[in-house]
Amino acid sequence: MENLIRKNIQNLVAYKVDAPQYEIIVNANESPYDFPMILKRKFTDEICNTDLNRYPEACFPELLKALSDYTGIPTDGIICGSGSDELIAMINQAFVNPGDVVVSHSPSFDMYNIWANISDSRHIRVPDLPGHLPDVDGLIKAACDNQAKLLYLCNPNNPTGYIFPKQDIIKILDAVPSLVVLDEAYIEFFGESGVDLLANYPRLLILRTLSKAFGLAGIRCGYALGNKPVIDVLYKVKAPYNLNVLTQKLAVLALQNRDKTLKNLAEIKSEREKVMAVLKEFPNLTVYPSGSNFIYFETPLAEKIYEALLSRNILIKRFKETGTCPESIRFSMGKPKENQKILEIIREVVYNEA
Repeated sequence: MENLIRKNIQNLVAYKVDAPQYEIIVNANESPYDFPMILKRKFTDEICNTDLNRYPEACFPELLKALSDYTGIPTDGIICGSGSDELIAMINQAFVNPGDVVVSHSPSFDMYNIWANISDSRHIRVPDLPGHLPDVDGLIKAACDNQAKLLYLCNPNNPTGYIFPKQDIIKILDAVPSLVVLDEAYIEFFGESGVDLLANYPRLLILRTLSKAFGLAGIRCGYALGNKPVIDVLYKVKAPYNLNVLTQKLAVLALQNRDKTLKNLAEIKSEREKVMAVLKEFPNLTVYPSGSNFIYFETPLAEKIYEALLSRNILIKRFKETGTCPESIRFSMGKPKENQKILEIIREVVYNEA
């Protein structure tokens, strides 16, 4: 059997995620607020009037129209996928040959590396500068020296929360030969998108999702914005019915009712600032600025904090030490009472160890 498996897949560790069964879950950057009940009821009525024995719309025209209204990008400049994950897979399938180079800053979203490995490409990860500032010149050099096919920019970045200034994005676009993938999964928490750059940069592709700010991680709906020639290439590798009818209808409902689905943005950002202010007062924690719905901090107490929270039925994200990063924690914003409870436990650990 082993000789039948592609060599680059044999040593690949499967990305398996166990269903979390915890009282408080702040490990996956999800919204702590569920989809509004009034819209759930409307969705239920729509599904009762939908023929589920038929395949869904293969090119999701109603969803593209709703996304166009939201982003200002024409429908022929948009493609949808089952979360950003599927879109990253499609990008690799369409553009990357075995042996090609893919560049990203590091640390960043794991799926860039996973799909680089699956596509049998060479992934160059450019470590952040001190203070978790991406090495813009290093990224440009890596992409140019290696004629990289793809260059990923995660903005705001997961897991560090860093924001790329617009001038740095432009500097990279002006310099590299690559398709630049600007991942804006968390852009609603920051606000300054790179969508306006699409008009002048044909090799720019922007990834978005409804999983974060819209609170719809459960329906798996992501989308990419780009110029028509790039989007047309992605349609060549898209599965015919990659978004089921339930996902499409719920996504349209969310986009058409943005006043309801995005109403908690201000509170989440306010909680982020409050929690960050408290964490900065604790010893042995290095807290970094964030433009997202989570906070990232490095600490030698990461394992003890993680275990203490786990023992209280709370799941947070812990990163083990690597060659370039010390032990760290990513803390997704929960509801105010949840955040307060987590802070109390972190305080206990920090001051017991001081």
